[in-house]
Amino acid sequence: MSVAKKQRVRVFLLSGQSNMTGRGNLGVVDRPAAEQKGTLFRYVKRPENEKRLGFLLNGERKTKSGWTVRDDVFITMGDWPHLKVGEKGYSPYSKHGGLAPYYGGRRNSGFGPELAIGHLLGDFYEDPVVLVKVAFGGNSLSGNFRPPSSGGKLGDKYPLVVKAVRDALERIPEMVRGADAETEVVLEGFFWNQGLSDASAKAAGEYEANMVNLIQDLRREFKRPDLRVVIGVTGNWGWKPEENLVRWGNGEEDRLKFIKHLRVVQDAQVKVAMRPEFKGSVVVAETRDHWRPRDEHGGHGTETHWMANGESYWLIGDSMGRAMLNLLKASGE
Repeated sequence: MSVAKKQRVRVFLLSGQSNMTGRGNLGVVDRPAAEQKGTLFRYVKRPENEKRLGFLLNGERKTKSGWTVRDDVFITMGDWPHLKVGEKGYSPYSKHGGLAPYYGGRRNSGFGPELAIGHLLGDFYEDPVVLVKVAFGGNSLSGNFRPPSSGGKLGDKYPLVVKAVRDALERIPEMVRGADAETEVVLEGFFWNQGLSDASAKAAGEYEANMVNLIQDLRREFKRPDLRVVIGVTGNWGWKPEENLVRWGNGEEDRLKFIKHLRVVQDAQVKVAMRPEFKGSVVVAETRDHWRPRDEHGGHGTETHWMANGESYWLIGDSMGRAMLNLLKASGE
């Protein structure tokens, strides 16, 4: 997609820990869907979904495995410089390129929330969209992502997130055909999906304060006081973790302690969006409805990664993307 002179490039940051990185299982498009429980392919091929989600498989441009590649939504993983066509190791969908699967999971083998988010934003805007995805497995907000305003030792990942966004904003012409130094580039929003690493006695109680500081510090970093923010509720084990989380740590006492701290984190995420200073610019996206028990729905991954269930990861991204669309529409976008 080329950039017309009057168009903007709309940029969104996606960050968090492993469930933003994503462990979603795609499945194999040339095998019967019925044999592939827990995959995105099976979810897409359900009769009630095939027409609605057919765009994931029916686009003009496709990956080698048969999934659609968009030419109006782009994604970068924050790694620079980018390899160019013909250079050793180049891949159109590993470090950067048109939106498609393979920007999630270990070794870029699956997908995360970015897939549904990107399709929703691409359909919403006539302008090109760039997603800057910078996520790290097993990282806490109290430690690794700790923002400057929280005091103490600055998190090691916070500067990496800032650098990735700055690099992307400066390098839009490398990703969006037709964009140049004169193209208007706007950082529109921030998606956050993280929480399990703060479900502890040490970190859970300060989650709300750290999340507020993260939002405010990023807004100051990029001079975007109205930056729209969507926080994905940490929804592993659904609405009843006491029933769904069977084993944790070294026994029943550890399990119950973890569930207690998990609920503190979940409540904090909801409370952040309810703060008066964030009215109309920060919302939560509920994900607890998207828990899919392994016995019924399949999945080969760990419970902390939603069993790598492709349906769950698609629905998480869909919830987060729709929450952002509500913010954009309310502001007159």
